[in-house]
Amino acid sequence: MKRTAIIVDSGCDPSPVFIEKYKLNFMGMKIVIDEKDYTDGEDIKKDDFYKIITKAKEFHTAHPSVGYVVKKYEDIVAQKYDEIIDIHFSSKMSGLINTCLLAKNMVPAANVKIIDTESVSIESFLIAEKVVELIREKGWSYEQVMEVLPDIKASAFMQFNVTTLNYLVKNGRIGKAAGLAGTLLNIKPILGVNDGYIAPIDKVRGMSKVYSVIVENAINFLKDRPYNSKVFITYGGENNIEHMKETYNLFLEKQKEINLPSHRLIESRISPTIICHSGPEVFGFAVYGEKEPIGL
Repeated sequence: MKRTAIIVDSGCDPSPVFIEKYKLNFMGMKIVIDEKDYTDGEDIKKDDFYKIITKAKEFHTAHPSVGYVVKKYEDIVAQKYDEIIDIHFSSKMSGLINTCLLAKNMVPAANVKIIDTESVSIESFLIAEKVVELIREKGWSYEQVMEVLPDIKASAFMQFNVTTLNYLVKNGRIGKAAGLAGTLLNIKPILGVNDGYIAPIDKVRGMSKVYSVIVENAINFLKDRPYNSKVFITYGGENNIEHMKETYNLFLEKQKEINLPSHRLIESRISPTIICHSGPEVFGFAVYGEKEPIGL
């Protein structure tokens, strides 16, 4: 039987519980804080990161070196795996996938097969989780997964709110939301991902409107997607916990009103990789639902 190793990167926001449950390998982006280098999830943890950046002048990401990825692949080959399925956040937001393609050619014995989620953060996680479930629980091959990957991607929908677009602009991740830059003042942007880029969904006045628009969009998305429903809520700085919970509580109210199917709730704090792009003043709300069961 073929032995398959799976890698998930830090831009997909995987939790330690998820990694342990499915015996995954983790690839961390490089985090640079005031010119000091760290590797997300390896030598800097979430709680430590949030404490450090309160006093930091500057922080950003850089993708790992080719040497780091080559060693990751070689270590897996040494464990007698037949192939590596390597899952990443959007190649349009980072050069990491290009680095992995270079490393793949340098370690042909690893038999690396790369999956681009074409998203980021909790939306990437929901896509990655489904891919991993199909491989680990259903015994699916990479080729089988690729056949349904468009359906999996279409089943995930993320929205997030930031108080400033400065971090997205500075780090070159503003994408299709560039038109909002410099126009915020009292405007609250609701952002998502479209075609692999950060993109605007709406712009409203006041946080209560942010909550209601996010919930309305999520409910509308799930209305005709009754299978395998999930909700993923997340936050950066601690003062965003309230925004996250207010949104989720409103979602629960609306869910009961229209009798939506029950869902599995996932909650976590946003990874350093993502915070370097968005800034700490952010919260996110993502949903997952399938029109027809995928993988039965």
